[in-house]
Formats: sequence, C-alpha cells, structure tokens
Amino acid sequence: MNINVNFGEILTKAWQITWKFKVLWIFGILAGCGANRGGNFNNSFRGTSGGGGNGGGTEALPEWLRPFENLRPEEAIRSFLDQYLAIIVGVILILCVLWFLFFFLGVMGKIGLIKGASQADAGAASLTFDELWSDSLPYFWRMFGLSVLVGLPFFLVIVVLVAGMAFAAVPAGMSDFSGASAAGLVGMLGIFITAMCCISIVAMIVGVIVEQVQNAIVLEDLGVLEGFGRGWNIFTRNILTVIVMALILGILGWIVSFIFAIPFLFIMIPAAAGMVVAGSDNIVTPLVIAGFCFIAYLPVLLVASGIQTTFLQSAWTLTFRRMTAGQQPAAPIPAIESFHAE
Repeated sequence: MNINVNFGEILTKAWQITWKFKVLWIFGILAGCGANRGGNFNNSFRGTSGGGGNGGGTEALPEWLRPFENLRPEEAIRSFLDQYLAIIVGVILILCVLWFLFFFLGVMGKIGLIKGASQADAGAASLTFDELWSDSLPYFWRMFGLSVLVGLPFFLVIVVLVAGMAFAAVPAGMSDFSGASAAGLVGMLGIFITAMCCISIVAMIVGVIVEQVQNAIVLEDLGVLEGFGRGWNIFTRNILTVIVMALILGILGWIVSFIFAIPFLFIMIPAAAGMVVAGSDNIVTPLVIAGFCFIAYLPVLLVASGIQTTFLQSAWTLTFRRMTAGQQPAAPIPAIESFHAE
C-alpha cells in the first residue's frame, strides 16, 4: 500500500495540460452535461380544502381540471388519460431524448478528456476537436454499459427505499392514523435517512473505482467487464495512492466550486434586499435584475467549470498512467510562454 506516484508532478502536469490544450475545455464543458448522472425531479403538490362546500375547491382548481372534479377517482383518471395521454407520452419521449442527448454529450466529453490528457502526457504537440471526437466514439457504448452496470443497483435500491417510504406514509392520509402507524413512519424515515447516508458513502468509493475502470476502458481498449476487472485490480494494488489523490482533488474541487459560487451571492443578496425594501408592491424588478446578472455570468461559469473538469480529469488520467507505467513521462510540457490556444 505504498504511494508510488509524485502528486506534485501530477497536479503540475495536469494544470499545464489544461492551460496549453484549450480544446479540452470544450470536452470539459461537455463532460459537465453528465456530471449529475441522476435526474433531478422535483415534484410539488399543493392541496386546498374548503370549510364545507364545494365552491372553494372549484375556485381553487385550474380551469382544465374542473371537468373531472365531480367524477369518481377511477373515472377521473380514465377521462384524463383519454384526453391527455398523447401529450403525456410526447412529453415523456421528449424528456427521454433530452436525457440521452445530455448523457451522450457528457460521456463523450469524459472520453475526450481521457484521450486528450493521455496524448498530451505522451508528448502530443497539438490536439484537435475532430480527432478527439472521432477517437472517442468507439468507446461510447462501452461507457454506457459501464454506467448501466454501476448505476442500476443504486437505482433499484433507491426505488425500494422510496417505495418503502411511500408505503409507510400511506396511513398518514387515513382517518384511522394511529400511534403505531406514526411509529412505523418515523422508523421508516430513520431507515431511509441512514440508508441514503450509507449509499452516499458507497457511491463515493464506487466513483473512485469507476474512475480507474473508465481510464482502463479508454486507454487500454478493454471491454466493460475486462475494464472493470482491470480497474478493480489497479484500485486494490494502489488503494492508498487513489484515496490520497481523491482527497486532494475533492478538496481542490470544493474550494474552486465555492469560489465559482461567490458571484451568486453578489447576485442574490442585492436581489433579496431589493425585494425586502420594495415589499410586495414591486418584487419583479429585483428578480429581473438578478436574472439578467445570472444570464451574464452563465458563460463565465460554463468556461470556468470546463477548465475545472479538464484539470480534475487530467489529474486522474495522469494518476492512472503513473500507476500502470510506474515511471515518469519522458516528454515534458513546454514553458507557458510558448503556449497557444488549440
């Protein structure tokens, strides 16, 4: 479990590669499209209840829902689906296409960064987008298979936990909700929170292992299962090196992300103060100003995020190359003064 790499050399070389080969920033931005591998679905349900009559409930319902208010639940659902099924299916298909598009771009960005950092470390004088993109295409489906192999167990576990929470919460909406039901709900909530904390820890460990697997698939042209075995072998033989590098990059990533988030404070605090001063009479103006400021900052944030992703992925790729080659690269990066944008 000895550390057999020079962390200072890796971090320095990763930054030199990031700054010289600016074409990698594009792949860093693309990789950011798949940074959040899971979807973030926020469902908000608000109910209103009247004192006794149906008049208050009718006024609260949107116009397009009022035809269903006097129907029984099963009839209302059937009628609703008869009218809006095509729209629902269309929206679902559009969301699926958008998800796959962003996933595809994210994976291609990841592969391009691995290929580019490896070629730069090997002494490439220049990198082009077309070359990296075409070289990355053959690895997409392997990376897709890896994502399914790793992500499916997490997805199933979370589905089971959410289903358990929903099943425990059903009595809360019933009139005969008892103390035993409340105890069961609280117990299930405790299990859910504990399980999610454990899943988060396991996910971080698995993410570090998957980092080695991805590099093995791309740099050694392996299949999914072969790459997984190779990545696991590299991780177990260099576990201390991988953990230390993960901690270093994690801390650096948190610091840089915090710095990127500071401008949001300068956007949101004045907007919130303006809303307080203006009161309910004029809350639109502060929000509009904040929105324009956010839009103006968004390109800067995208570029900065691309640079950060490029550096982090370059560091992981260089670490993989050092652990597998056991030697320092023969080709040094030229002085910064001679750098030019690719």
